[in-house]
This record gives sequence, C-alpha cells and structure tokens, in this order.
Amino acid sequence: MATLREIDVKYRFKEVDCGIVGQAMTTPINVAKAFDYLKHETKELFVVVNLTSQHEINCFEVVGLGTVDTCSLRVAEVLRSAILLNMPAVVLIHNHPSGNPIPSEADKRITKRIVEAAEVFDIKVLDHVVIGLDNHISIRERHPELF
Repeated sequence: MATLREIDVKYRFKEVDCGIVGQAMTTPINVAKAFDYLKHETKELFVVVNLTSQHEINCFEVVGLGTVDTCSLRVAEVLRSAILLNMPAVVLIHNHPSGNPIPSEADKRITKRIVEAAEVFDIKVLDHVVIGLDNHISIRERHPELF
C-alpha cells in the first residue's frame, strides 16, 4: 500500500502579552519599533508579517535564517502563511547583523520577486524594512519602483 501525505492546517488563537498585537503596520517606524529585537541578532533573520485588511498584525513567521551576511529564501515560503491564512497584505522585515541597514542588490532582487509573486495572489506587499543596529531603512521609500 502506498503512503500519501495529508496536509492538516490548524489555526489556533493564543493569549499573548506583547506590544505588537493590534498595531497597525502602516509606517516603517512602526515596523522597526515592533521588530526592534532583530537588531541584536547575529545572523540574518527574514520575517514576514501577515496583516489584516486594516494593516494590523495577524501573525508573523520567521521564514529565513541565514548567516552573518546572507539569507537564502524561496518566494513560496515567504508567501505561504499569507496564502494559507487568506491575508490581504504583508510586510517583509530582515536584519543586517553588520548594523548597516542599507539594502544590498540581493535584498532589492528578492523584494521585487516577492512583490511580483504576491500580486498573483492579490496580496499587497506594503514594505520591506531592513533593521540595522541604530536605524532602519524602508526599501519602499528608497526604491519605490520595486513595488
């Protein structure tokens, strides 16, 4: 007899005591404040924040863990939870352990690929914020042509 894998997706609610629940992620400053802890990470972390139609945080997922200067991603993994949860918008966030938040060419390329893929599923990528040690940069503000 052959074995077939069955997908079972469960959506659970969990009471949490944190400051990001219900926050609207409408500005890069709000995003940077909510995910400020990323500035202390010693490896690149890539986070997708799934947003409601009011752009409030529904949930977030760490979709990539890299090295000190790179993070390998698949676009499908970045958008997976937004598709499964039927979220209309996302914000992308990642840190630069060097402390310098200037987006690399690779950062710009992956942003464009994610934005294009998200459009197919009618998901709006509101921004991609790079967190550095003392500041952050909005890729949308620096490179609006990618959106």
